Amino acid sequence: MIQIKPYMLTNCSCSCGGDFSFSELIWQGLHICEKLICTKCGKVRINSLEINQSGIEPYIYYPDSELICDHEGNVVPDNWFSKKLRCLANPVIRDVDLKIEIINKFDRVLILNTLDYIYGHSFLYLLNLQRIIKSEKKLGIIVIIQPMLRWLIPEKNVAEIWTVDLGFRDFNNFYPDLSVKINSELARFKKVMLSKAYVIPTNENINIQAFTGIKPYNFLNEPSFPSITFIWREDPDRLWIRNIYLLKGFKKAGLGKILIPFQYLRVIYLFRLLRRTIGTKFTYSVAGLGDFGSFPSYIRDLRIKKFTEDAEKMLCEIYSESTLVIGIHGSGMLLPSAHAGMTVSLMPSKRWGNYAEDILFTEKDVRLASFQRRIVPLNLSIFEIRDIIADMVTGRKPFIQKFIHTEDL
Repeated sequence: MIQIKPYMLTNCSCSCGGDFSFSELIWQGLHICEKLICTKCGKVRINSLEINQSGIEPYIYYPDSELICDHEGNVVPDNWFSKKLRCLANPVIRDVDLKIEIINKFDRVLILNTLDYIYGHSFLYLLNLQRIIKSEKKLGIIVIIQPMLRWLIPEKNVAEIWTVDLGFRDFNNFYPDLSVKINSELARFKKVMLSKAYVIPTNENINIQAFTGIKPYNFLNEPSFPSITFIWREDPDRLWIRNIYLLKGFKKAGLGKILIPFQYLRVIYLFRLLRRTIGTKFTYSVAGLGDFGSFPSYIRDLRIKKFTEDAEKMLCEIYSESTLVIGIHGSGMLLPSAHAGMTVSLMPSKRWGNYAEDILFTEKDVRLASFQRRIVPLNLSIFEIRDIIADMVTGRKPFIQKFIHTEDL
């Protein structure tokens, strides 16, 4: 935790020999910063507090020179994360609605910031709540959230919910009005701590039912016709296209959506191959966001056109009835993997650095986890993917039997 009220002064000196003094907290979204001003030369230094991604990459921004440095003083080139600091120089001047819900009153609080420009990042920050609720008994917990994730908060365990009426893409920008409003709310409290909000929230399995209210798939009480479900997306970065250079080329030309029909045909062919291999004892479904094409009658089309609370809950129910979900690596796999019995995540060739970040594990046995949560190259042939899925859904019981034994020596 980081104490932000009463403010704990960061001791640092300016290159002119003067000392920096605290000016204000800046709430950009992904970055929460302390603004410092040199008492001698007036130089401004903005430190990104070590929470969220800043816990891994703590940066310092000097608006006058436009330099961004790490803690060793090395200049940091522009990247997806540093650019969010640079946007402080070009604020968006508009009112931002901040809805305050007070559930329980505390004068000493811990704030969990989940604001981000990517859904998956925000969702993973939110899952820090599981660890926080378990460990923190004295401070009231405040969650800062965006509307799309509001329904996932377990209200009975938090003191306040602050909902920021901005979409994910909006947090590529900085809104001074939001920063002012959050700082004014802090005046109500005697002590304010800031959660570290780790990028990977915990090394324990997530109890997803505590967040969604929906029980995950139960192998001891399986549906009569469990589903194998493909997680559908239509954004160019997450299409099932084996040739990444073709995908990137079409995306760069602004023609990424031209490739959606290829994904559509691939999904149909995969399910056709699976039906030939494992028969009709499974239901075949497509769920997610989008509406391209009409699927054959044996494939349930459960896609939605817009994410709403009711639509998300409906999708989670579908995932929880799925013995296996398969989809492209990314944030769209988080809720499916947490609810489904098994998962196959197709990893694009340039994303291996994000290995397992889109999978929420439910298994305690590491061998069972390795069987039930597969991360495989996206560019595998469709026949290899068919074989993997078929072996998973038909071979799970024989696999588990190998580890069932008595204490008999």
